[in-house]
Amino acid sequence: MSTPSSKGDLWEQQDSGDAEAPRASLTARFLVVQLLVLVVGLAVMAVTTLLIGPQMYVNELLREDRGRGIRAVLDLDNAFREVSLLAMTVGGLTALVFAVVVSVLVSRQIRHSVSQVGEAANRIASGEFVIRLAPSTLGSEFDALVDSFNDMAAKLEAVDQTRRQMLADLAHEMRTPLASLKGHLEGIEDGIVPRNQDSAAILSAQIARLEHLAKDMRALTQAEEGMLHLRLGHHDPADLVIDTIAAAEPTARSRQVELRAQVPGGAVADVMVDRRRMDQVLSNLVDNAVRHTPPGGRVTVSVAEGTHEVSFTVSDTGEGIDAEDLSRIFMRFYRVGEGREGKPGGSGLGLAISKALVEAQGGTLTAASSGPGRGAEFTVRMPRR
Repeated sequence: MSTPSSKGDLWEQQDSGDAEAPRASLTARFLVVQLLVLVVGLAVMAVTTLLIGPQMYVNELLREDRGRGIRAVLDLDNAFREVSLLAMTVGGLTALVFAVVVSVLVSRQIRHSVSQVGEAANRIASGEFVIRLAPSTLGSEFDALVDSFNDMAAKLEAVDQTRRQMLADLAHEMRTPLASLKGHLEGIEDGIVPRNQDSAAILSAQIARLEHLAKDMRALTQAEEGMLHLRLGHHDPADLVIDTIAAAEPTARSRQVELRAQVPGGAVADVMVDRRRMDQVLSNLVDNAVRHTPPGGRVTVSVAEGTHEVSFTVSDTGEGIDAEDLSRIFMRFYRVGEGREGKPGGSGLGLAISKALVEAQGGTLTAASSGPGRGAEFTVRMPRR
């Protein structure tokens, strides 16, 4: 950063179309304050030393009847005044120079730090979210300002990355249904595809797929960016599992998959969750497990209580997950060999949404599998509060 001129250090002109009087800069204000303190101090010293002090001494001599030495005292008084005036002049000029130097150095350091914050803010406004400020040497207040600024920049960068990734993923996922819609519509216009109930059903299915995709993307974005309005309350974990099983039973029966619940015989401590969001999480996990479990397989939803947490586990005897895919299973639109999130009926966002919803409520969601063909296990851990 270039060093500002002396005139620029003392005055800053407002950037506006109208001509306005220059406004005192930080340097000028520091200098004025230092000068005021110095002038007041010198004035007090001058009044005390040159006026009040000698007069008090003369009055004391007169009071003790020593008038014969008054002329000598007056001579000494004049000499004292001259010496005092010289000392205050030298001391005052030295203090003035020191005050000016200190004011300029301190104000330039503050000005430099503030200018860095302003420049960084302008760069962030232009889209450079990777910029970070180095710690200042101006004390804890400026350090707190720098930390807050860097935290804001990091959050903006995360939001921007989420937005970019979301747009890229959304464009990729919309390509297939849009191509299908376009092909069928062109076929209908050219008379190749008959305009009947079957073609209408295909078009309707692709439109529903797009609507489902848009809804899931909105839910995922809200969860990841902390925009959810959670209604936390104490709920019985066993009730959550039983309700989830009841809702998924018809689908599991139609796929010939056994669905069972494992709930402790005794009472389980309530867990602090958003009931609607937790129902959505467990339903997503159970639906995902059912879709990837072959006929004759089994899906189990269980509850376990620990010292500091309550866990919900959804396990299946289905396709399983390869070890290298476990770390990426919760990525949006991630395809496990066109497996778990690539099956028909899923948008590819169910697991990502579930993880984001669990973390928004202070919990964790993990996946485990012994390998392909050996089933999978998803565990939700919620802290006891």
